[in-house]
Formats: sequence, C-alpha cells, structure tokens
Amino acid sequence: MRLWPEPYGVATLREVPEITSWLLPDGPPVSLAVGNGEVSVLAPESVIDALGDAVARHERGWRALTFDAVFSLATVGLLTAATRVLADVGVPVMAFSSHDTDHLLVPGKQVGRALSALGQARLERFVADA
Repeated sequence: MRLWPEPYGVATLREVPEITSWLLPDGPPVSLAVGNGEVSVLAPESVIDALGDAVARHERGWRALTFDAVFSLATVGLLTAATRVLADVGVPVMAFSSHDTDHLLVPGKQVGRALSALGQARLERFVADA
C-alpha cells in the first residue's frame, strides 16, 4: 500500500477543467468524474487550489492510498474487502480506480488507523502471484 505524501481534497467544480500539466502519468493519482449533472475532482490539494474559481466546493484533509499491485479487471471483492476492513474500524473511505490501479481516500486524521487495518486484512490474496 502506498501512501501519497501530499494531502488530498475532493471538490465539485463549476465546469470541466481544461486538461493541463497537473495530469501526469508518473504523478499522484487524480480522478475527474463528469456526469449526472456534476463535475468532481479527487486530487492533491495543490491541484484543486490551482483550479481557482472553477471550484464550487472543496473538502480538504484526505490522504490517498494506492494498492501496490496491478489487479485484473476481473478481480472480485478487493474493494469490498478493503472498505469493509475500514468500516470495521470506523474509517470513512472514498474509492476510485483506473485501468490498472485502485486507490482509496481516507481522512488524514485517521490514516494511521486505516494503514494498520489494511495491513492486517490479507489483501495480498487478490494478487494473482500471491
């Protein structure tokens, strides 16, 4: 499990932002969700701050965790197992995924509890080579 160093935020935007240099393949994960009458971004707080007046609402203080393995799109139960473990210890979570990687956002004040619980969850059973 990788803990990204920068605090994250979750924001509702007034419009779809132009794709800019803050989207870097080797950088921290960023998720842009558009649809159902909403534009939202999950990103490092510095990225959200750079969006300026496009931000309608912003919740700060999240931390991003990334699973250290590539999971098949056919993998069943990984996010359920991870979020269940976090729920059992009272940690709120937002999950987002890309083609190869799964990520979790947890409140910064509870990141230690989240990492401890996830470390004991035996999630390696979802890795094909494990």
